[in-house]
Amino acid sequence: MIRARFKANPDDYRPVKWPPPGPYWCTGYAGDESHSIVVAYVAAEDQVREFWPEAKDIDCEIVDKIVFTSRFPEPTWWKKQNAPH
Repeated sequence: MIRARFKANPDDYRPVKWPPPGPYWCTGYAGDESHSIVVAYVAAEDQVREFWPEAKDIDCEIVDKIVFTSRFPEPTWWKKQNAPH
């Protein structure tokens, strides 16, 4: 699993395909609001551009698992999607 941080569309940071491979969050905006800063979990680095074609300045880190915190809480859609059936 990869935790990616990148610049995305400032007006709509959501992925262009649904559902994305993992949870994502907008962590803020550039000082001049020219882009949003997104953190997303993906299975492979090329998925960043697949789901966020406008992504730039992509920084990836390989991680063992998805970690939720008070700053990065588990999204409701992710809970529902991954709930036991």
